[in-house]
Amino acid sequence: MSAEPKRFDPSALERFACTLLQRAGVPQDRALPMAQRMLDADLLGHRTHGLWFMSAYLERICAGHIRPEAQVQVLHDRPSAFAWHAQRAPGAWVMQQASAELLQRVASQGVVSATIADCSHIGCLQAYLLPLVRENLLVTLSATNPGVRSVAPFGGSDPVLTTNPVAWGIPTRGAPILIDQCTSVASNTFFKRFAEQGQRLPEAWLLDNDGRPTDDPQVLQHTPPGSILPLGGLEHGYKGFGLGLMVEAFSLALGGSGRRQGPDMFGQGVFIQVIDPDSFAGREAFLDEMDHLVARCRESRLRADSKGIRLPGERALAERERQLVHGIALGDEVLSRLQPWAERLNVTIPGPLG
Repeated sequence: MSAEPKRFDPSALERFACTLLQRAGVPQDRALPMAQRMLDADLLGHRTHGLWFMSAYLERICAGHIRPEAQVQVLHDRPSAFAWHAQRAPGAWVMQQASAELLQRVASQGVVSATIADCSHIGCLQAYLLPLVRENLLVTLSATNPGVRSVAPFGGSDPVLTTNPVAWGIPTRGAPILIDQCTSVASNTFFKRFAEQGQRLPEAWLLDNDGRPTDDPQVLQHTPPGSILPLGGLEHGYKGFGLGLMVEAFSLALGGSGRRQGPDMFGQGVFIQVIDPDSFAGREAFLDEMDHLVARCRESRLRADSKGIRLPGERALAERERQLVHGIALGDEVLSRLQPWAERLNVTIPGPLG
């Protein structure tokens, strides 16, 4: 049996993560949002985008793929829409600046949209929804990496798209609805972890390079590589494929920087939009409708094998609250990835809670 994960004080982990990034050359005001968004991912249960990802960020900083002090270039700017080129500045910091702009403008504009081209990795999308949804804003967020091809179009076998996550934040008078999902069967990191551990997948969610369904994650490393099936799999993958194309259109094409330039794998395209319900039928009417919908979902009779009705984001928010009280759980795999960097940068990993 695997050992029980150790639990750590969130504030201590934030200081540790921030210090690591600063020692690697990231200014403090940019290191802090990077550290916070990784910890948000751990708190919400998205472990592959939490501190597990720190080593990848540090490697990219050292290799110049993340440029700690790069300045954002404004491509276009109107009151209700803006387009930025991030120049590979730290993704979480860029998103912090963009979110502040959105909040500042939405009160007068009602709807504000933004694109960010060539942004370094932004991490867990769900983490960016909470501050905006708490302001009773309806949020759409999507991101993709034009330098990665891992997902086949429906009916094809050659990878063209990548896993193209999309997220929506929906306010209610209770807990917000937080949707965050790939438009493929699962994320690239999900399959990478199975491959690293030498495990087969639960089902045939991949195609080998001849287009045959397989549960072997190693096919993604073959030459030529296999591919990931769109959400919906072999029979209904046209649904995920359609959503994946939508993410490409909003996150890449609107920003004018996508696959046709043949970029490397370290820059992302982002689309984010916030909507103030007060600019439509009104905030109270919106919340009345959403509360009614949530109540009707809760009252639905359970199917025979159901463990209960769970709205999107409910489990993540419960996990967040639990870990804020009892500490963030980090497994040995995460700690083993952090240890070499802690030694290299002379930063002490905090001790677990007693």
